[in-house]
Amino acid sequence: MPTRILLVDDNRDATEALALLLEFEGHEVRYACDGGEAFSVVESFVPQVAFIDWNLPDMSGGDVVARLRLNPALSGTRFISLSGLSLPDSQQDAAGAGFEQSITKPATLEQLLACL
Repeated sequence: MPTRILLVDDNRDATEALALLLEFEGHEVRYACDGGEAFSVVESFVPQVAFIDWNLPDMSGGDVVARLRLNPALSGTRFISLSGLSLPDSQQDAAGAGFEQSITKPATLEQLLACL
């Protein structure tokens, strides 16, 4: 069954490539390269799952999740941190920020699909 996925990462090339892979798997994907763009995307697209990088150019991934959680339309969205930070503290920070799960980059397609 297709899943609606939001990818938020400042590496545009990697994000576009990942979006294509997930679309090839049959999912509906939108992406943003910063928090502000993510807020714009969710005005017309309600993701079931959102993979969000911790380090964004305009705010932290934790700030993005906190603000997205204020949107009642996203109450069923699962938020997953997808970050290059792999320290235990960063995973605790992600959990404290409202992420249900943390995945360390580089992630495999299988790891991402397992979150759906």
